[in-house]
Amino acid sequence: MNGDDQSAGDPPLPAPRAAAPAHAASERGPRPQLLLALFATGVLAFNFPLLMVWDADVSVFGLPLLPVALFAIWAGLIAALAVASERRPKASPPILPLREGSPQPPAQQPPAEAP
Repeated sequence: MNGDDQSAGDPPLPAPRAAAPAHAASERGPRPQLLLALFATGVLAFNFPLLMVWDADVSVFGLPLLPVALFAIWAGLIAALAVASERRPKASPPILPLREGSPQPPAQQPPAEAP
């Protein structure tokens, strides 16, 4: 007997859901072009020619300029990625749509009256 067979008393299997449109997945999260630009900025900022700009006999609050610049560039890239990742789609469908006849979640039910 095949595992896909149903016995007479079993309820019918639900129909498979249609796949989400391709444009819906592309609206979530940062655009690939923005991620690529942030990556390229990081590669350029941490590469030899630009790092030599910060290699000077200068101190910032008693710390050498090069490590301060490295941590500042690193923090800036992280902040830029965080801002880019916070972009939300204009409208998103509910995660689990309610079926007809199913009870409402507790947050959407009116409060019960006390006797």
